[in-house]
Amino acid sequence: MQDNSAPAAATDVTGAGVGGGPVAGTPAASAGDGSTLDQVLAVASRVWNFELFTIDDTLVTVDQLVIAALVLVVGMVAARIVSRHVGQRVLPRMKIDRGPASAIQTIIYYVSVVLVVMLAMQMAAVPLTVFTIFGGALALGIGFGSQNIVNNFISGLILLIERPIAVGQLVEVDGNRGTVHKIGARSTLVQVYDGKMVIIPNSMLLELVVTNYDRPDERYRSQVSVGVAYGSDTKKVRELLGRAADEHPRVLDNPGWIVLFKEFGDNALGFELHSWIRPSSTQERYIIESELRFRIDELCREAGVVIAYPQRDVHLDTLSPLEVRVMQGG
Repeated sequence: MQDNSAPAAATDVTGAGVGGGPVAGTPAASAGDGSTLDQVLAVASRVWNFELFTIDDTLVTVDQLVIAALVLVVGMVAARIVSRHVGQRVLPRMKIDRGPASAIQTIIYYVSVVLVVMLAMQMAAVPLTVFTIFGGALALGIGFGSQNIVNNFISGLILLIERPIAVGQLVEVDGNRGTVHKIGARSTLVQVYDGKMVIIPNSMLLELVVTNYDRPDERYRSQVSVGVAYGSDTKKVRELLGRAADEHPRVLDNPGWIVLFKEFGDNALGFELHSWIRPSSTQERYIIESELRFRIDELCREAGVVIAYPQRDVHLDTLSPLEVRVMQGG
């Protein structure tokens, strides 16, 4: 009897734990963990395939939107990287100037963004009829105040296609003279003489008068004015101004310089030296004109020609005696 009861007791010890529950590691416990994992996966599957809305009898689910969003984000980043690589690496090797290369880079980016958006919509199974809805919403937005945004965007495309100005060119817009730094979708950045970036809406570049100093070539006509005292030898003055232009290495020989006797001023005889230079920036233009003035002053001093300064005649009322007082200093 004792021999038959001993194995039964042993079986109870291995098959049950404290309180009669299953011991960890037994087949019953493993079945419970697998059931919980299956439930989590089932919930995730239902969320992943959850139907959000319907467009033109086409169901749009969560998984489609998530994949489309990933495609959109990755595509936008890739479009920027590819366009920048083409504009800064590939096109310069093809001997394309900085201005056209920047325009091509921007156009490649815009085209890539449109393709990425269309691909994302295709991944989300969004039908083409959504463009009708989007167009209506866009028209409504334009009616409520987005005309300037659309106007500047279209103006930016016109600037990139027609290229009346380009990156790196010296321009003057609404009193701001500087170098075009970037032509964006909404505005253009112009770096002025003191280094500041002036943001100019693209529509202003098509509506206002824009002076482009790099078209049709890079030459700029410089004017340096000088006034000499009355009684000076005017022919000598003309010779000195022309000599200053001939000696400067940045003054172009063709077309040549010209000296104009402008006026008989109140205090001086007015002359102007007109010459052609080729500055690469506003600062360089100022430097060339400053060097011409330094040289003109030096040549006039050597030749004894007096550069005039303003003079005023003071008339005293002498109908009555003048009172003179001597004040002691301190």
